[in-house]
Amino acid sequence: MAITGSNFVRYTRNGLQVARTYWPGTGDRFEIRRQSLKLRFWDERHTHPTGLLIDLSYESIRALAGSGIYELRLPGTIGGQSNIRVIFFDPPNTWVLRPKESRPCRTVWVLEVMPKKRDDWAKNDITRFRNSRLLIVRRAYSSD
Repeated sequence: MAITGSNFVRYTRNGLQVARTYWPGTGDRFEIRRQSLKLRFWDERHTHPTGLLIDLSYESIRALAGSGIYELRLPGTIGGQSNIRVIFFDPPNTWVLRPKESRPCRTVWVLEVMPKKRDDWAKNDITRFRNSRLLIVRRAYSSD
């Protein structure tokens, strides 16, 4: 099967560990991964109705507006959890990956996958997302 899409989807180490706490079963984590891989088509989102990526809805996290951090909403229940969110970071196209991190296509970073328990994000969640973004920027991108 050929690789499709215009982006490379990469999970952070912390994101994998968080997913393991909510979904201890491997099959459930693979279902989450299958849904998350739809981010390969992130750059083509303008071809779908506003607020949709293929068949999933997304939006920018209001408290982190302008930082490139979004939430992708997964429908249904996976492993007994519902209201699942994929938190991801979409870096600007002008940023250049360090040679060690280089991929043939642009990278979209999955920060965390978690069930959302309340309407707004907690201050701790926002801080964690912001720090994950900062860590990615410092480790993976060149500062020209």
